[in-house]
Amino acid sequence: MKKKIFLCLVALGFFLIAFTPAGQNAFKSIQKLQYVLSVVTQTYVEEVNSDKLVEDAIVGALKGLDPHSVYIPPKEMKTVKEEFQGNFEGIGSQIDIVNGILTIVTPIPGSPSEKVGILAGDRVLKINGESTKGFNTDMAVSKLRGPKGTIVHIGIQRFGVGEQLEFDILRDKIPVFSVDAKFMIDDKTGYIRFVRFAETTADEVEQALKELEAQGMKQLILDLRNNSGGYLDQAQNIVDKFIPGGKKIVYTKGRLENMTRDYFSSQKSWYRKYPIVVVVNRGSASASEIVSGALQDLDRAVVVGERSFGKGLVQNQFDLNDGSSVRITTARYYTPSGRLIQHSYDGKSADEYYAEVRNEKMKNDSTQIFYTEKGRTVYGGGGIVPDYHIDNDTVTSYYVKLWGKGVFRDYANAYLEKNGPLLRDKHKKDFRAFAKNYTLSESDVQDLIQMGVDKGIARDAVAIEKDKDEIKNFVMAEVARYIWGSLNAAQIRTQSDRMVVEAMKYLGEAKKFAEQK
Repeated sequence: MKKKIFLCLVALGFFLIAFTPAGQNAFKSIQKLQYVLSVVTQTYVEEVNSDKLVEDAIVGALKGLDPHSVYIPPKEMKTVKEEFQGNFEGIGSQIDIVNGILTIVTPIPGSPSEKVGILAGDRVLKINGESTKGFNTDMAVSKLRGPKGTIVHIGIQRFGVGEQLEFDILRDKIPVFSVDAKFMIDDKTGYIRFVRFAETTADEVEQALKELEAQGMKQLILDLRNNSGGYLDQAQNIVDKFIPGGKKIVYTKGRLENMTRDYFSSQKSWYRKYPIVVVVNRGSASASEIVSGALQDLDRAVVVGERSFGKGLVQNQFDLNDGSSVRITTARYYTPSGRLIQHSYDGKSADEYYAEVRNEKMKNDSTQIFYTEKGRTVYGGGGIVPDYHIDNDTVTSYYVKLWGKGVFRDYANAYLEKNGPLLRDKHKKDFRAFAKNYTLSESDVQDLIQMGVDKGIARDAVAIEKDKDEIKNFVMAEVARYIWGSLNAAQIRTQSDRMVVEAMKYLGEAKKFAEQK
């Protein structure tokens, strides 16, 4: 244990010496820290958890720097790597606990689960002979995931089948997709949404573009809402698909010379020239802001929505000996026109820093004026200020209460248990017809409202009328997820997405940009 503490301290020590101007003073500070930790572990009135003590020391060392220089414990680091490396090993099913029973939400396309015939709505009663009664999702995930090439045996209860079904599933690498929606809104408008910038994101976007272009796409809605970012090279590669060669996409400035760098588009004879509207909101951060800022500054796209988050700090990751890591800010991001993406954090607590983004009203800072390649005015001050502001769609407090009490999820599960297999048989061959014609009946809506009443939520006739389309849309999307999977569910949800509907109105202006290139 003491050896582990010492190695962690040495790692932290070398880090501080390398990045502090007065290296000798830093070494003295490390000796001081080491002495205090030693005294505490040897003399404190109660036995001390040495691992936690060291972690707390690291967290304290980073806390005064900026909101994004952080320590990531070993357990969290494993999850982070899976998310951004783009795969994990297991059976490939999205799962949830429904009415106390472990349930398949949807098998991932091409996964071992799908290949053996697992269906959305299947109830997992046993895993390797062990009852799943009382399982939470974390427990289930730990049992279902495992090394590629190993077998997990599960017992399934399927609606309409009397006997328990048994499956032996050979675990494999399961891709974690970044693109969670790609479809044609109409005969010429494509829509792509992705939720992270992981190792495979640029390739996924390329595949989505090719699929939609084959379906006749002539213009694109690129949705970056609530995309918190990821790898810089993926952002660079995505912008590169839409601009000529030799254009500056982003640049960084840091204290160290090797942290200051310009990033340009690749030299090529062809790039995509169709109109683009980019949608952002307050949850769009980091690499999302690099993409939207570059396309805006280069007059390649119209940006609409809300001011983005304003996370423009470059983090380098330093791995420690126990599987944990520290991410340290080494530079700042700037858009091609010179706008600093990062919004101010000086003198603010972490709570104040994040609350400022949530509560900020749309305003332009007249002291932070910059110009695009064609001379249009854009504004700095943190984040990407859209060309046209669109308020995020809102629902009533009544709707929020229904959501908070789990009424939507519970009703959708009950609805699918009763109607799912029949709906699958009826609609599985024609999603377009389903998306255009299927809707929840008024009786179904009233059943959902009654479920809310049973959970203590009083009826609100005005709110019900206002939110009715959104209520129907949620259940319809869950039906689509049950029959076809998550991508089709996303397409149904987008039908009632006001920000996307509004974004469509600016494709004409985006066309003018495209024609000028």
